[in-house]
Amino acid sequence: MVPNWRHPSRMIASTILRAPNARTAQPNLSFDLAKELAEKHGTPLLVVSRSKAIETYWAMKNALPGVDLYYAAKANPDLHFLSTLNGENAFIDVCSPGELKAALAAGFTPDRMLHTHPCKTDANLWECYEAGVNWFVFDNPIEAEKIRRLTPDVNLLLRLATTGASSRINLSAKFGCPMHEALELLATAKAKGLKVRGFSFHVGSQCLNPQDYVEVLRSVREVWDEATKAGHHLEVLDIGGGFPAPYREDAPSIEAFGEVITNGLREIFGDLPIRLIAEPGRGLCTESVTLITRVIGKSRRWELPWFFLDDGIYGSFSGKIFDHTDFPLLVENDGSRETVPCVVAGPTCDSTDIVSRDQWLPDLEVGELVLVPSMGAYAAASASPFNGLPMANSVAID
Repeated sequence: MVPNWRHPSRMIASTILRAPNARTAQPNLSFDLAKELAEKHGTPLLVVSRSKAIETYWAMKNALPGVDLYYAAKANPDLHFLSTLNGENAFIDVCSPGELKAALAAGFTPDRMLHTHPCKTDANLWECYEAGVNWFVFDNPIEAEKIRRLTPDVNLLLRLATTGASSRINLSAKFGCPMHEALELLATAKAKGLKVRGFSFHVGSQCLNPQDYVEVLRSVREVWDEATKAGHHLEVLDIGGGFPAPYREDAPSIEAFGEVITNGLREIFGDLPIRLIAEPGRGLCTESVTLITRVIGKSRRWELPWFFLDDGIYGSFSGKIFDHTDFPLLVENDGSRETVPCVVAGPTCDSTDIVSRDQWLPDLEVGELVLVPSMGAYAAASASPFNGLPMANSVAID
């Protein structure tokens, strides 16, 4: 459905997002429940809160009226989380046959999927197409030729390269057609008989300033108008992901962040009868998962206490390496126990497997549980069984 945004321009909301609107990382379960779950399922354990997932989804839907949310499965393809979103009639963004199968297992149908990988293997493209996926993304002539050869009847979005000054990870460093080359690539695709239906972009991961979207939207509108004048029929704009989540640092509220983007869309694209979509990943799933991990050892090295956990950077804390995130560590009765500077390490033989060097914690005992909120994005997705150690299991709570 095309949103009805044909009304006069509105002023872009201030990008100063006040502290009271900030989101702070909070666990989704008590220590009492954590002990029960750890006793039943063991540790490390990722606990998915269905109610938090639903709350976050609808907060984002309401903050971005008229925008269809295609959850980026790469952030967390856990069945508990995906099935919860499917129950809310969400859409989903997949990038591989593996993510396709995870989405199908959770109940999503191919007509609610968008394949966003700009550089696919033949097998990736063909398997997803054969399953019924009909919307794909490309960003270069070689990919266009691959699609012409294998799946010429699909609908395409041309991904544009963008920059987001406040984003932690620049996702246009690897993908995206430079905007000044977009018209040439559109012409190439059209000559091949391909159906390019719109543009997509991504401001970058963990974007902290929504004004970045507004600046990119202005540039995209210029290219859009040039493409229209050149005879290309465009009808879909995909604003990608990048919505932030709270870790040790707070993040803007969904409402305040979305308001700036919504007003930008109204001002810049509100005169066009187009479909608007987004691909939230981290911002949608992070807060719905809490990690339960256990202290398995302790020592004193270089005049500092060291605590060893049964999860580390090769496991659920992999986001410290791949995602440049830093997670808060919560312990029971923290406010009534003296805290000291310490080192918290993971369970592997690798000396770089360090979870934290700068958090103050009490004198933890072997067997004590540690809760880690904001573990919903990329924790399990980028974990590995290095050293032959098991990755965290997952369970769901209401």
